[in-house]
Amino acid sequence: MKNILKIVLIITAVVLGYFVYRSVDGFVDFHNEKMNRYVVAVEQMQDLALAEKLYKGYNGEYTDNLDSLKHFIQNGKIYSIIRKDSSAYVFDERKRIDVMKNFTIIDTVVSPVSVKDSIFGKRSNALENFGYVPVNGEKHPIKLYASFNDRIIGEDSTNIQRDHFFMGTIEKNKVLSGLDQELIGREMADNTSPIRSDVIKVGSDSRPSLEGNWSTDVDLALQAKKDQEKLREMRSK
Repeated sequence: MKNILKIVLIITAVVLGYFVYRSVDGFVDFHNEKMNRYVVAVEQMQDLALAEKLYKGYNGEYTDNLDSLKHFIQNGKIYSIIRKDSSAYVFDERKRIDVMKNFTIIDTVVSPVSVKDSIFGKRSNALENFGYVPVNGEKHPIKLYASFNDRIIGEDSTNIQRDHFFMGTIEKNKVLSGLDQELIGREMADNTSPIRSDVIKVGSDSRPSLEGNWSTDVDLALQAKKDQEKLREMRSK
């Protein structure tokens, strides 16, 4: 009888140990896949922010039209201007003396670089996926928003400054779709999550901003991914 009880206890311990192992292993797998997906989503958000910044520099405003943004990326050019600070004595008519003045000289206008190369570099299929977050073969669209506010500067009601802003968002549960539902629920409620919101976003719907709502953990993971890609590229040459 004692031997049977020992065998039962051993079997029970083994079974419990197996389920504990599976539970821990499942959580680790979820965490790794979650971070991989966050990295993909954040990379798309960073591409969006840079594209919007360049678009505004050329057009004077942000856009919420993905087709217009992709057309600009595909066909736009940007110029780099090298400026040099200098100084010289200039005769001051009011003071009737020579005074030192600082000024900037435009020294060189560098040949234009395509907007596409500036944003994506050598990443393949980047423009095709732009504006979407690919998850398990399905592309989830990033929601775009762009607008502006007019505000009065000082006491002069005619001195109005227009602030442009944009925002890109995607629901976090769409990025995590297909994973364990219980673990997704925990992640959505976790206030220590790398994304402390129901959405992953960049920009703002009320003020000029190019910031995102993800933690430095995601930034570090994304940088590690880029470093690995560069290493593979160097080895392939």
